[in-house]
Amino acid sequence: MSFQPEQNVDLAELTTFKIGGQAAFYTVVTSADELPEIFAWLKSNNLPHFILSGGSNTIFDDGTFKGVVIKIDIKGFELLSEDEITTCIRVGAGENWDAIVAKTIDLKLSGIEALSGIPGMCGAAPIQNIGAYGQEIKDTTVSVEVFDTDTGVVTSLTNAECEFEFRNSTFKATQKDRYIITAIILKLSKLPASIPQYKDAISYFKKKNIATPNLPQIRRAILEIRRNKFMDPAVMPNAGSFFKNPIVSEEIANKIMADNPSIKLYPEDTKIIPLGGNKYKIAAGWLIQELGLKGLELEKVRIDPNHALVLENKGGASQKDLKELVSKIQDSAIKKYGIALEPEPVIVEF
Repeated sequence: MSFQPEQNVDLAELTTFKIGGQAAFYTVVTSADELPEIFAWLKSNNLPHFILSGGSNTIFDDGTFKGVVIKIDIKGFELLSEDEITTCIRVGAGENWDAIVAKTIDLKLSGIEALSGIPGMCGAAPIQNIGAYGQEIKDTTVSVEVFDTDTGVVTSLTNAECEFEFRNSTFKATQKDRYIITAIILKLSKLPASIPQYKDAISYFKKKNIATPNLPQIRRAILEIRRNKFMDPAVMPNAGSFFKNPIVSEEIANKIMADNPSIKLYPEDTKIIPLGGNKYKIAAGWLIQELGLKGLELEKVRIDPNHALVLENKGGASQKDLKELVSKIQDSAIKKYGIALEPEPVIVEF
């Protein structure tokens, strides 16, 4: 067996939050064909594994992971099929997500333009069911190619088999740790795109007096909006939006609206969005702001002073430091609203 992983690799620098200890073993995978040998080695040595993509959604523990961290760096982009109004593409899991969004826009294909600027790699997109400004990856996903660690073979899962939910999928839930995504198949549209029906995007184009923007204009708008909201991780380490927007009952939504009579429901406002079935989505960042926590600083971590949904590493923070801040936010949200805020990033404990 030729598999020879690196040893004692620092993990903090492999993530955008810059938190973490070491991996006893580490390897980079550039082809799905490498995975069977790696997992045979894992089995023979009775060691656990952790799959790492771009590191923008991962916060490692402070100790040592006594297994193999496997970074997926499988490249590839190809046009699979097309008809009059759609085109199917296949993208390797190790491709940069935003670079692929830009490429599809160059090809005049719509469907993921509102997901511009989201950090990370393509293989991580279905796991989190990434979404922004009215689009989610589930909306364009045809299937996902995976390595099945149970059977040791590469196979594929349909959109339905991915069990997509809000910021969730089978890869995080019912089949957590079973599948390793190696490629994604997307179906995109050749039809003209429309302005994302979210307040920031609508206001952007209204100010510029553009009623029917093209795809490059929509991408530029989304990137500008995101730059104004999110601190660059290269400047202040973070993982983007830290908490999921909670889904609450009509009772809780009505109480929040009664306490905040100026709120208007979507699409005039995006703080509270009716989902049907007596369920409402609440903007987590707004809740944190209403708790008076925006800008809160501990010794090594803080809530961004401009965007309450972003938690940041001021320098040298540990996972313990971050968890202290997370607990303060969660406890406050439960106490005031009866709402349990759930982190979006994967918080890895060894």
